[in-house]
Amino acid sequence: MAARSLLRHKLRAALSVLGVICGVMAVLAMLSIGEGAREEIIRQIEQLGTKNIYIKAVPLAESQERKALERLSRGLSIYDAERIINGCKTVKDAAYLKEISASITGMSREILPQIAACSSNYAQILNLIYIGRFITDDDVRQKNAVCVIGDHVAKNLGQSGKIGGDIRIENNLLKIVGILKRYDITTSKSSPVAVRNFNDMVFVPSGMERALNRITFKTKSKVNELTEIIVRMQKTEQVIKEAKVIQRIMEVSHGGAEDYQVIIPLSLLRQSQQTQRTFNIVLGSIAGISLLVGGIGIMNIMLATVTERTREIGIRRAVGAKQRHIIVQFLAESVMLTFSGGIIGIAAGIGGVWLITALAGWKTAVTALSVILPLLMSIFVGIFFGLYPAYTASRIDPIAALRYE
Repeated sequence: MAARSLLRHKLRAALSVLGVICGVMAVLAMLSIGEGAREEIIRQIEQLGTKNIYIKAVPLAESQERKALERLSRGLSIYDAERIINGCKTVKDAAYLKEISASITGMSREILPQIAACSSNYAQILNLIYIGRFITDDDVRQKNAVCVIGDHVAKNLGQSGKIGGDIRIENNLLKIVGILKRYDITTSKSSPVAVRNFNDMVFVPSGMERALNRITFKTKSKVNELTEIIVRMQKTEQVIKEAKVIQRIMEVSHGGAEDYQVIIPLSLLRQSQQTQRTFNIVLGSIAGISLLVGGIGIMNIMLATVTERTREIGIRRAVGAKQRHIIVQFLAESVMLTFSGGIIGIAAGIGGVWLITALAGWKTAVTALSVILPLLMSIFVGIFFGLYPAYTASRIDPIAALRYE
């Protein structure tokens, strides 16, 4: 009978710990997924530069384009960049870029390079690393037939994709003067703003777009002179404040026409961090419910243990054990149950996170917090839900306990 009773006790203990294991595993997995998403968003936004402010041209419908022309908006242009530099003392520099619709001869169909005409300071503002040289002021002034290509484009061109080699864009032959180093740029559908893939880009001097663009420029409709302007501030602390000044300059310059969009990476970063914190709290709360259920199971098994071990409690009290000794005994047993469940849950959670990354392709990050927090929660559950059974055991009358069968 004693052996059967011990077996039942162990079985109930194992079942009660299962809830703690599931709870700890859920907390660790959700915190790791949330942290991975946070790191991914931060990396994508920081690639844009937290000191930078982006002004992008917005495609307009025909009716919106007519309204923009009525308001004398010239579209996004170099004139806007000059006004911003002259109107904001805290602006360090401003670069601009115009996307070109053209094709490159000799390229495979595996990649579709983005051709763009840019200012000479574009690489400096975005901290682009390259071999050879980038577009210079002389290239822009003289409209030199030169280009800088991305790492993937260079490899795809084979022997031609080297510094000093030639590349044919439409009917123009351009000399390669620089090659960008490979960039680990990751984008996702959830990204708040698109990040350019510099590995698949070809840069030419600003002003060459009319010679290279295969789309005839219309004369009766407005065409943006630029695709984007990048404004770099002197200090990160100035970005949010000066963005309002830049917004006002653009409103005046465009007559109130909404043919542009101002993007502030630093503001997006702060919003993403706040959203992620809220997301983590919600996920942690949901996962904590599993720990709560596991704690209730621990309390039930400990109450059953108190009843089964009433005679043992009486013997301990008879040989001099005090109430606090009984409380410590049962609390220790409760904490050991939840702590062991926490250890198993952490191991299972790390395995689950690995599976999520391998099968679903989600970015995850197991941090010290995601390991320590659920382990501490399991210990707290053991103490909290073990208090009542321990107190109940300590209040049992020793004489009655010795007579208990």
